Amino acid sequence: MVIPLTGLKIGMDGTIVRLDFDENIKERFIAMGIIPGKKITYVHESPFGDPMVFKIEDNKIMIRKDEAKKIFVEVSEELLFLYEANPGKYEVISLQGGLLFKKEIEKLNVKIGSKIEVISNNYGKLNIKVNGNNLLLGKGRARKILVRRL
Repeated sequence: MVIPLTGLKIGMDGTIVRLDFDENIKERFIAMGIIPGKKITYVHESPFGDPMVFKIEDNKIMIRKDEAKKIFVEVSEELLFLYEANPGKYEVISLQGGLLFKKEIEKLNVKIGSKIEVISNNYGKLNIKVNGNNLLLGKGRARKILVRRL
């Protein structure tokens, strides 16, 4: 699946497929190492979401969101935050909150690698099933849980 760089979630990676810029701008990005065929990882987001920080090999590169929309990557699977999930089964990939959040959510048996079932999603308020137990999660907590559809 080919998506723009802005479609990646933190921790997700893809292979650069194409750059949709004019030739002079495209050369600037190629000089920075953004070359089709290279693996790129989304590592950090600034407080207001712009610029975005990516890692290519050992280098970190900051790219404005408007420019990231014009760089396309191939991803093998799409990750999404739990609040975006439709009913179905998912695997937890990452917990992206602080230490307190991680402790609290792990007490509910939501851990990295655990399987969860989204029963309903009402605008980010989720009813999920984990290890046979039903839980209700608010949108704030669900925004910090990165999942992959099974």
